[in-house]
This record gives sequence, C-alpha cells and structure tokens, in this order.
Amino acid sequence: MGHAHHFLSRLDRVSLPHVELALSLYRDEGLLRYIFDRARVPEGAERIALSLAHPEEGPFLIVTRDGRFVTCLGAGMKVSNLPVVTRGQIDAIAAKVGELRERMEAAKALAGGKGVQALLRRIYEAADELSREEFVAISALQPLYGFEFLHLFVHAAVELDDARKILLPLLRKTDKPKPIYDDALGAYWRTLWAMSHFAVLATLEGSETFPPGLLDMFGEGGTFSWPTTRQGFLPFALRGAWAAARVGKPLLGKYKRFYQEAESELQNIDGALGILALGMRHARLRAEAEKTLGVDIPVRWRGTPHGEFTGAIRKLARRIAEMDRDSPEERQACVRRLGANLWVALMQSRPAGPLRYERPEDVPEDLACAVASNTFQCYLRGSQGLSSALTWLFMLTPWAARAAPEALYLPRAAIAAVHVPFRTELTLGVLRAMRDHVAPARRQAPPVGTARKGPCPCGSGKKYKRCCEEKDAESSTAAPVGPSDS
Repeated sequence: MGHAHHFLSRLDRVSLPHVELALSLYRDEGLLRYIFDRARVPEGAERIALSLAHPEEGPFLIVTRDGRFVTCLGAGMKVSNLPVVTRGQIDAIAAKVGELRERMEAAKALAGGKGVQALLRRIYEAADELSREEFVAISALQPLYGFEFLHLFVHAAVELDDARKILLPLLRKTDKPKPIYDDALGAYWRTLWAMSHFAVLATLEGSETFPPGLLDMFGEGGTFSWPTTRQGFLPFALRGAWAAARVGKPLLGKYKRFYQEAESELQNIDGALGILALGMRHARLRAEAEKTLGVDIPVRWRGTPHGEFTGAIRKLARRIAEMDRDSPEERQACVRRLGANLWVALMQSRPAGPLRYERPEDVPEDLACAVASNTFQCYLRGSQGLSSALTWLFMLTPWAARAAPEALYLPRAAIAAVHVPFRTELTLGVLRAMRDHVAPARRQAPPVGTARKGPCPCGSGKKYKRCCEEKDAESSTAAPVGPSDS
C-alpha cells in the first residue's frame, strides 16, 4: 500500500512527541486494528479520531476503519461528530499489545517449533511444576484460545467431580488404595492443577473475551471460583479468587447472593473470598464489598456449629479488608515474611547458590509472594476450628487480586531448587481432607434432649422431626460426600 501523502504533509500541525506517536501508529497496522477492536468503535463509523493529547481539544489523527490515515488535525481543531479514541485508551491498549508480543516471543521459544499443541499439553502435564516462564509463554495464546480455556476449566472441574465419586469410596475401606489406582491418582493430581491454570488463563482479559451471558454457565447456585475453592487447598483457591477479581463487576452480584445464601462452610469461604478479591482489585467496588462483608450472619445459623464457624470466616474476611484499607503495608509485609521464612527453611538443606538466602529479609519480594501462594496447605476444617491455612488464604487474597498473573507462579530456577516429584500420597492427602471435612457433618448425632415435636435447634422455625431429623436420617445412609462441599 502506498504512503498517505496528505496525512504525512499535515504532521507539521503537531509537536515532535506527537509526531513520533502518530508515525508509530502509522507504521503498525496490527496495533491500529487492535486499538479499534479494544476501544469498541461503533460499527457504523467509517472514520475515527485518535486523540494524541486532550480528548476534546486534540490534536487528532483521522483514520478510516480499514486503517487508512486521512489527515492530522492540530490542537483546537474540531472533529465534528466522529467517535474519539482517547490518548489514555491508546496508551493502555498499546501497552497490552507490547506485553502480548513479548509473550508471543516467549511462546515461540518454549514451543521450539513443536506448535501450539505442545504448549497446551504442558498445562496438563506440568501440574505444580508449571513455571512462571512457561505461564508467560502459554498466556500468549489467550486472545485466540480464551473461550477454549474457559471450556477446559469447566471440563476439568466436571472430570474431578466424576473421579472423586469413584476414588472417595475407596478411602472408606482403606487409607491406601491398591497400586492399580496409581494412574488414576496421578491423573487426578494433574487435573487439579490444570483446572487452576485454566482459571487464570481463561480470565486474563477479564470479561472482554466472553460472549454475553457466558459466565452464567456456572449455574444459579455457583460462582466462577467454586470449582477451585471447593478443593480445600490454598494454591487452587487463590487462583480462583484471582480469576474472579480479573473478571470484575459482572460477578459481584452473584458472589453477594452466594455469600448471603451460603449453606455450608466451603460456600461461605468461597463467597467471602470472591467478594474480598473483587473489592481489593477494583477501587469502585470496594465500598460495596466491605459493606457486604460487614453484614451479620443470618439468625437461623446462630447457636449452631455451622453458625459459629460461619461467623469466624466472615469476621476474618472483614478484618483482612479493613487491614488492607488501613494498613496495606503491614498486611503486605506479613505476606512477604511468610513466603520469605518458608523459602529460607526450604533451602537450608540445599547447596549454596544464587537462590539460597541466609536471612528472610534477603529473599526478593516477588519470590517470597510466589512461594507463599504455592504453599500446599489445606484449609478444610475437619475436626478443628479456623485453620492457619485459611487465615493465610485470606491474608494473601488482596495481594493476589492485584498481582500480575505470572506472579502466582514460581520461576523455573526456584522450582528446580525445591520441587518434590509427584507421589500418590499427594492425591490421597487431597481426597482424605475432603472426606474428613464432610463426613463428620453427615454422621452428627441429634442434639441431646431434642424433642421430635419441639422446635428444631437449627433455628429454621420447623419442628425437629420435619427438619434436621429427616436430614440426619438421610445422612446416616449416604456416602461421605456432601452435595454442597464435595
């Protein structure tokens, strides 16, 4: 295509810095088309004004929808009724393009000529070994495969549900299934991690790449992060909270309803976690998030074990939100200290090297935060109360909600230094935690002294024989996996 001589001759209307920006756009057709797409220029507009400074006073570049540069208008010259793409939009979109191109170069290097399939296969095979460098490379595929990543996230969650129905009954008979189940246990472990990776990859662009109504595919009673939170382990829940925060405002209403109507401890954790993440990432949502977290628990839960634990979860979420508002440096220092102490402890038995630090304060903050967010801690209650793992999950959430996606992953060198190869005991630990969390509630005896015809102690207003007695009878014959928490 020949040069737009009229446009080039009009560049003397603007200052030198604006000339440089105008020429960079003129030479980069791909960037220009990406700007039109992301700025959501009206379909019927044949010409668009690109503001180089002030959104109303200009100067402006006048460009056709197919990318032909028409002219340049100096400061103060009006653009009539043309749609305007502001300088702020141009800078933000151009930054995204620059980042995307860097990720694409990393993807080419990682694939090594093996193509996209090699990158996608790595998500399933790597499990907890997926490094920061690999994630950056794979994330270059998001603009093309965003919808597929979302589909794979949901598919992985369904696969885990189906596998858990087979594997959990084995643990009722023995804590160590026969070796013939080793392959299934390995696949379960890889799918767990793949699901959490897909949650992040699917939401890198927020809700922009999702067709309207697509996020409703999670059902009336679910949330986006429910598949990750229900697993009961910190790295999965943290990635799910990051993904929910990245999508932003479209999810807030569902999280509020889920939180207010929660009927299990895990549902309370997921609702509180999602609202906290949304409020900490988006300043405009913060007041509404804090207001929701500040609402007292429903009366029907008071005086019950579930009500006591629910109150503790909600109190913790409120405290973390307040701490992040009033003392964000202190909260972040706690996160850094946790990760740094863990890293120093992990490296004590390793030979001297660039990643071995004698003092926690010497550990770089990005490494410390990545270590803390990948600590494989279980926050399911079991027979105990509020766990330290749950406290750390909520403490990490404000940092994670605002972090770059790759910050959730350890650098390749760090994984090589401390990673322990997979063993089936890892998967069995996940399954046992779920079993031990759900089973006690199913086997709970009726409260002593409860009359069948008297009011139910759960506070529902029904008679005990029409309320919890029926549930207890059902629970006594059911498998140890609850419909809410399994």
